[in-house]
Amino acid sequence: MLQDVNDALAAALEELGLDGRTCYTRVSSLPPDGGTIDFECSDAAVSDAVVARLGLSGDDARRLRVTRLPRADAPAAVIVSSSVADVRRSAAHPSELVSQAVMGDRVFVLKLEGDWFLVRLDDGYIGWIRSWHLFETTPARVAAFTDRAADRVGVNHSEALSSPSDDALPVTDLVIGTPLAVTGAGPRGWQAVELADGRKGFVRSAHVEKAPGAGAVSRDRLTATGLRFLGIPYLWGGSTPKGFDCSGLVQRIYRLHGVILPRDSDQQSRFGAERRVGTLDDLAPGDLLFFGRAAERITHVGMALPDRLFLHAYGQVRVNSLDPAHPLFEPNLARDWRSTRDPLA
Repeated sequence: MLQDVNDALAAALEELGLDGRTCYTRVSSLPPDGGTIDFECSDAAVSDAVVARLGLSGDDARRLRVTRLPRADAPAAVIVSSSVADVRRSAAHPSELVSQAVMGDRVFVLKLEGDWFLVRLDDGYIGWIRSWHLFETTPARVAAFTDRAADRVGVNHSEALSSPSDDALPVTDLVIGTPLAVTGAGPRGWQAVELADGRKGFVRSAHVEKAPGAGAVSRDRLTATGLRFLGIPYLWGGSTPKGFDCSGLVQRIYRLHGVILPRDSDQQSRFGAERRVGTLDDLAPGDLLFFGRAAERITHVGMALPDRLFLHAYGQVRVNSLDPAHPLFEPNLARDWRSTRDPLA
């Protein structure tokens, strides 16, 4: 029966266009002799499809125990309290880094396992975060802080300090985009701030900017934001100025302008409107260029810049061109360029 459940699950995921990045599943035998099959699933449509495909009845139906996530003991509101929280494939530190979240991000807990939380991020991605990176709170407190957090960190790296002095002890380090509730003006050049988990400190005024409001996204601003990350090293699973992979870089650029893209390059290649590109001159800043050995296997993404250039994380965040006559021409990617999308369309 265990194999039957796994086969039905694989078929349901394929039919619904989902995979383990956005739908958590676990199938196991309880006890080990296989008397009961435990099936955990974070997506009701998937679990319903599996049950329907199996068509079990009688004793067989009673042997299948379906657990829909989130579990009842999952906390109602959790935010990230570390400057950057690593999101891993499984509940272990040696496990693959698949994404990152920054301080103030709200995550939706699906279940707890020891010192690890299985969470869904706001882009739909699912992974494990160690409990020490998270702060349990209430939905009301999250809403209240969001209403007051009209500012954010506006530089790649900053610090909240215990007093308005460069030699003060740090409260925490901060990265770009971290929400801040300014509670008052400190001495000249400093702002008194409150962080999402309630901690207070002082941040350099030059490091604080207004959070963007709703409205059209400027392509010039996307370009300026992307170029500020030049030289940051490549990090598999990285999506912050502490290290970027290719899709994490693109996602962070757009997130800083209020647009939440999917996490991985193949997912991003299905987001927005396809742009038919006849020549490189047809590219608009902010367009996303997708690369792979085949159209069905996208493995890299970059963001178009003016002047036939594009930005990407490729060893480090860098600028290249697909124009053979350009000194920054990247021949390997020129050969593998498969499609272009406009996330703003």
